[in-house]
Order: sequence, then structure tokens, then C-alpha cells
Amino acid sequence: RIHRIYENRYIEERMLCSISGRVPKEAVVSRKSGHVFEKSLVLKIIKEIGLCPVTNEPLSLDDLIDVQVSSTVPAVKPDAAGSIPHLLAALQSEYDASALEMYSLRKTLHETRQELSESLYQLDAATRVVARVVRERDEYRRLAEEGG
Repeated sequence: RIHRIYENRYIEERMLCSISGRVPKEAVVSRKSGHVFEKSLVLKIIKEIGLCPVTNEPLSLDDLIDVQVSSTVPAVKPDAAGSIPHLLAALQSEYDASALEMYSLRKTLHETRQELSESLYQLDAATRVVARVVRERDEYRRLAEEGG
């Protein structure tokens, strides 16, 4: 299924990076999950936590397979440190780092919300149990006073 046109080429939806959502410059595929990643982004995650950023399963460098690209597409070489391609590469690197951090923050936020939800559920259950026990105690006290 074709998703969109990117740089005058059709790119399939599954060829987008699972972290940044963009077409990877240097794509790798996880042997374990089959997800496509930008190599630089997933390498940072593997070095930091050693887990797949999508499935949270253990992931190592050996689990990544480089995706081969056609050699007919010429590579762009940066001319100098102040050149536009170099600046674009620097901006892309910053964007990748921001996307990686945003992904991690969203994932942490989701996990924290789940933990909070579970804690609130447990608190509510505990409150109901305490209220029931107090009602039963008061009822037994009232019965003891009437009978005694």
C-alpha cells in the first residue's frame, strides 16, 4: 500500500522510522520485531537502555539488519562546515535528537499515567473497604448496645 510521495519516489508506509516517523537516511530493521528505524536513533537507544523502543524487548546491535539502498542514487557530500548541506545535516541531527527525546517522554508519560490510574483504582478500592468495615463496626456496636 503506497502511503505518500517523498522526493519524487513512492515510499511504502512501513518504510518510515518507527521512532521519528520519517523516511530514514540509513535504515535498519529489527530481526525481532520487524520495525524499521533510523540507524543513528536506534543505536542511541540500544546504548542507553538496550531495549527495543517500540516493544520494550531486549535489543542488541546484532539484532539489526542494514537495509540496502540502490547504488544508482548519488550521495550528497557536504562541501564545507558552513555549507547549506552541512547546516541541514546539523539541523537534521538536532531534529532526530528532539524526536528521540519526545518519543521517550511520551512513552514515559503513558507509563506514568497507567501507574497513576492503577494507584487511584487501588486507593478507591481501599477507601471502599475501609468505609464498609467502619459501617459494619458501627452496626455491631449499635446491636451490642441494644442487646446488652
